[in-house]
Amino acid sequence: MKYTREISTIILLIFIIYGCKGANKSINKQKRKPNIVLIIADDLGYSDVNYMHQKSEIQTPNIDQLAKRGIVFSDAYAACPVCSPTRASLMTGKYPASLKITCHIPGMGMDKYLAKLNKGKKLKEAFFLDHLPNEEVTIAEVLKEQGYATGYLGKWHLGGEGSIYTKDGIVNRAYNPDAQGFDVNIGGCAYGQPASYFSPYRNGTIPDGPDGEYLTDRLGDEAVKFIEEKKDQPFYLNLATYTVHTPLAAPTEYVEKYGGNKYFAMIEKLDQNVGKVMDKLKELDLLENTIVIFYSDNGGLWGNPPLKGKKGTLNEGGIRVPLIFRWDNNIKAGTTCDKPVTTVDFFPTMLDAVGVSPSDYPQLEGLSLLSLLKGKNKFPERSIYWHFPHHRKEGLSMGAAVRNGKWKYIYGFESEKEYLYNLEEDITEQFNLMEKYPKKAKELSSDLREWQAKVGAEMPEINTAN
Repeated sequence: MKYTREISTIILLIFIIYGCKGANKSINKQKRKPNIVLIIADDLGYSDVNYMHQKSEIQTPNIDQLAKRGIVFSDAYAACPVCSPTRASLMTGKYPASLKITCHIPGMGMDKYLAKLNKGKKLKEAFFLDHLPNEEVTIAEVLKEQGYATGYLGKWHLGGEGSIYTKDGIVNRAYNPDAQGFDVNIGGCAYGQPASYFSPYRNGTIPDGPDGEYLTDRLGDEAVKFIEEKKDQPFYLNLATYTVHTPLAAPTEYVEKYGGNKYFAMIEKLDQNVGKVMDKLKELDLLENTIVIFYSDNGGLWGNPPLKGKKGTLNEGGIRVPLIFRWDNNIKAGTTCDKPVTTVDFFPTMLDAVGVSPSDYPQLEGLSLLSLLKGKNKFPERSIYWHFPHHRKEGLSMGAAVRNGKWKYIYGFESEKEYLYNLEEDITEQFNLMEKYPKKAKELSSDLREWQAKVGAEMPEINTAN
């Protein structure tokens, strides 16, 4: 009898101990601030994901799963049709025009770039900075103050001009992510594209792996390692792949799988590594407490059907990009939102999601998307802007644009031409409605000019060299 009572007591103690541990685990899970994993691809176009059903050859099952389990923003934009400005905007919550980073930071060096691009043009490109100033407050710095572990993996491209003349992509270490609030920096330097997609990488911020190691796989592995190491505290991981930027390169077996199409092979490798990150979050039971964001820094270079234009242009193909938010049990799975959103909205959204008021940071120029993520339709009507005073050969560049509701207005600085589109009825921007709706065009033109004046946008000048 005594033996039976002792057994019962032991069982009761075990129940209490493990029951309490389970309860504490549950409480901690509820109280802990959400992790944030932001995956930003490079040059991935609006149509370059399978869930858009525009390019049948593309295989992105893991990205499709994100869309299936989260919310897709059908009218999501990059703040600029080229990469560095969008990345700077993402880090600071400010428009590229406000930051005076309106152009990609030239690897060939500023003087050579300007001489090449301005040659034969009526206007000279406007002034722009060649790095993100340390005085700017980044989302990593703010989250770090909130107790987050912060990691930057991959392309940065905000670290100075002339990277192609370096041996390791580092122009100035003081410009790198680890000087902007990130505890960990692997791969982030001045490079706008990798010196090589295969190890040795010739990148001073990422130790070489075995010969032939593929960069996209390596960054995926580093992301998994970061999550594993930081799983016991809130973390913010910015996985900024170099892929699918040129030079196009992928492991041979994948290129062969796509009949020699390196671009499609690179997209599959991107997708595989998205899956690798999601599998780790699932393995660690972190999916419910992690906001996963998938995004691209500008429009695709290789066609973006049904959109007009591509990277470097102010048409939709240059600026409209894929965007997915997944946050299990917080975002209704399989939903779509058609509100126009853009890069400056990320900073306030992340703050809002972790319980920090965006109003504490008056420099922010976007809006929190949290209400949209939660399925609420209340979201203010507002304009979003682009200011791109730079020449490109790909199409409608050297101009500025504004979108408000269904309307989009574009002004070409060099051509002095104006365009007005109704994107609800004409997503392909085939019908210029300037003559049909002059009042609306005038209204948007005034809106754009007032905003440019407000943010002190740098303007192009007459090119007296021609």
